[in-house]
Amino acid sequence: MLRPSFLDRWLAVPEGDPALRFDRWYTHGELRDLGARTAGWLADQGVGYGDKVAIQLENGLPLVAAHLGCMALGAVRVPLNAHYRAAEVAPIVEDAAPRLVLAQDPSLYPGIPVHPAPGVGAPESAWPAPPDDVTCLLFTSGTTGRAKGAPQTWAMWESNLDALQDRWGLAPDDRLWLALPLFHTHGLVLGLHGTLLRGASAIVSSRFEPIAPPPDVTHVYGVPTWYRRWLDTMAADPEPFRRLRLMVSGSDGLGADLSDAVFARTGQRILERYGMTETVMITSNPLVGERRPGTVGTPLRHVDVRIVDGEVQVRGPSVFAGYTPRPDPGAFTTDGYFRTGDAGEWDEAGYLRLVGRKKDLVIVGGVNVSPAEVEAVLGGVLGVAEVGCCGVPDADLVEVVAAAVVPDGTVSEAELLRRLETAAGALSGLKRPRQWTFVTVLPRNALGKLMRARIAKEAFGR
Repeated sequence: MLRPSFLDRWLAVPEGDPALRFDRWYTHGELRDLGARTAGWLADQGVGYGDKVAIQLENGLPLVAAHLGCMALGAVRVPLNAHYRAAEVAPIVEDAAPRLVLAQDPSLYPGIPVHPAPGVGAPESAWPAPPDDVTCLLFTSGTTGRAKGAPQTWAMWESNLDALQDRWGLAPDDRLWLALPLFHTHGLVLGLHGTLLRGASAIVSSRFEPIAPPPDVTHVYGVPTWYRRWLDTMAADPEPFRRLRLMVSGSDGLGADLSDAVFARTGQRILERYGMTETVMITSNPLVGERRPGTVGTPLRHVDVRIVDGEVQVRGPSVFAGYTPRPDPGAFTTDGYFRTGDAGEWDEAGYLRLVGRKKDLVIVGGVNVSPAEVEAVLGGVLGVAEVGCCGVPDADLVEVVAAAVVPDGTVSEAELLRRLETAAGALSGLKRPRQWTFVTVLPRNALGKLMRARIAKEAFGR
């Protein structure tokens, strides 16, 4: 069976070269062996080529072993947020229908075989994966409240990672500090697979802490909240940051003020880029040349970007083919451009500036949150007539979820708030409203559609 050149290139990396550090350094050869043995274990569990395996694990060697085992076997990975709870997992499991789940809490997956971590079996060394076959099914927050499956192929990733390698000057001797979660495009595709593709190395952390980067790191990928939390560390000792070759920010707008604050402390101008699950990376500021604060740069190689009626639209080899198993006929234009839902404009130098979102998503610390999903949970609380959620500014997380609630008058506001906060506990932390207010009516348009921008303005003064 044919393999994509992505895998061939990684399989050709010298065995003894360092790849990933967890408790110790693991070489590329050790990772390939781990993947082959994990594939053997997966096969023993009844997983075959094209079967889906859900992975809900924290950053660590078991999570990477699960990905490598699926890669070696040709199984489709379904990464899940390690902090998701039952209400968040259920619709994804329904749509993905995994044959096996790797997770710490089996109660979330009734009727499906669950293991807390992958095991080791006899080596399975085929590493099959036609370039156009799906290698990963990532679920992205939808404006309707239900997560949507975005199939990822090797061809999508390879085209995009090669373009980023050129744009950012990435090389085998680079060393990444990888604290981004590996259930997300940013950490999984750019971080893990980008490192493997070019035979580079990465120090993997279980989570972000605002400490100085290790001395042998050459670059970091982060989100605006991280850089804001790093400011005090940078002010106390800027040298570890000045040694870096590259600092990249994404998943939300960085803002010129924060970019300038980091530059003032470190002399480093953060490189901001723009992407999403459905498209991988779309644009980026350059490694060499002007990095314009407040913009996300210019289109990557082979990526075609246009703005129609204020909306950013994109097509190219790194753009997915469509949602599954619930297609969205409005996701693409008639001539094949994906509608991002983001509002943008070109500046005088041809750099893209994002000026808002047509979608209702709230980006909390770099994580997309669907207000509709939160509303669905809160709307079932006894005592609630209506509820509308929106994003409001936050000094640390950039945005947080806020909920405006119309009571039905059957209980006191104090009791209703207690019930709402209890119900919100069914959601993972970043989805829980940080601000609450009670209102008599929610703003809607003539067709009855909830107007969330007006909720933010009228109910929360934002």
